[in-house]
Amino acid sequence: MTMTKGWLTYILIISLWMAGCNNPQTINGDLNQFTEVGYEESLPLDSFALAIQQRYKLPGCAIATINESMISEIAIVGKNKTKNGTPLNDNSKFQIASCTKSFTALLIATFVEEETVDWDTKVSDVFNEMKIHTDFKDVTIRQLLSHTAGLQQFWTDDEVFNVQNAITGLQGNTIEKRRIFTEWNLNQPAAFTIGEHRYSNGGYVVIAALLEKLSGMPYEELIHERIFNILGLNSAEFGYPFLLDSSQPHRHMDRDENGTGITMNDQDRIPDPMFNPCGFISLSIEDFAKYVKFNIQALKGDETDIDYRIVQELFKSVVKIDKNTEVGLGWQIIYVNGKKTFGHTGSDGTIRSAMSIDPELGKAVVFATNIGDQISEFAMINAILELLDL
Repeated sequence: MTMTKGWLTYILIISLWMAGCNNPQTINGDLNQFTEVGYEESLPLDSFALAIQQRYKLPGCAIATINESMISEIAIVGKNKTKNGTPLNDNSKFQIASCTKSFTALLIATFVEEETVDWDTKVSDVFNEMKIHTDFKDVTIRQLLSHTAGLQQFWTDDEVFNVQNAITGLQGNTIEKRRIFTEWNLNQPAAFTIGEHRYSNGGYVVIAALLEKLSGMPYEELIHERIFNILGLNSAEFGYPFLLDSSQPHRHMDRDENGTGITMNDQDRIPDPMFNPCGFISLSIEDFAKYVKFNIQALKGDETDIDYRIVQELFKSVVKIDKNTEVGLGWQIIYVNGKKTFGHTGSDGTIRSAMSIDPELGKAVVFATNIGDQISEFAMINAILELLDL
């Protein structure tokens, strides 16, 4: 399970900005090949979403558009599962996987705003009682959030679902596990050159442990208090909503011979909650759009509930990967046909989500579906390219 990739170049655009499967796959060729379903602005978004859902055989699909800091349209089509499913609706919550990382970065921004930390606070200054390898003595919050800290990645199935095999003594409640995870990681030599971009879920677990050390509160409570409640994201929660409410979207990883998604067993592929900061927020498509709307307002310099000047730091480039791709803090900066966009995507192989912002026009798209294969990736690309006219 690669818990995310990211849009990485005009040619690689779709493999790395778009998050997802076991092994990063490069999708080559003209972007036009990914727009099999066209968008007619004169028609309601529902008709486009339905065409996307049917063309790519998605169990369910939800899309929202944001324009000039307003949610323009929301479309929710399909069912919660392919066999004996019920229609999705406004209350359906979609698991957004690694789009969660931008929420975690925004949570850090609230601590920067109150001057508890700054972006260049060293992890060794916070974990001053912890044994830390020399390689990590000067690693900062900024490096953790931009995947340039040199930490192990923790993004394959084995690393995530069998983490106890790598880290002995990983037990206790979630806060205790995050602290043990952090101490183990920071006591290893750097896995990669510090300053080099290497996508790392591990870095975001360390960020959560750092916030828990500073506040004495669980990461989950912090993000509810400082992000969900402040932004009015009333549906947002962690984990998989179908575990408590069977009407919620179920996951699909594989397809049958007819191309229909196979609904997974509920208890399969459930990661330890200590990985919540990396990728396990679930919320309604309206709240997902509301979250992106907030970020557009901050980018425009509008007054926001969290100081927009601090939020804007998330969108500044920390490392350049190639001429079309840069990495910020929980966000990625992608140039598509010369046009600058901000975005992130998420998939654990069983669901897929994306958010993409055109800052020049103040337009954005959010996308979610309850299947995570490569066909769903093509559907996502199609939707974003058409709706943002990239």
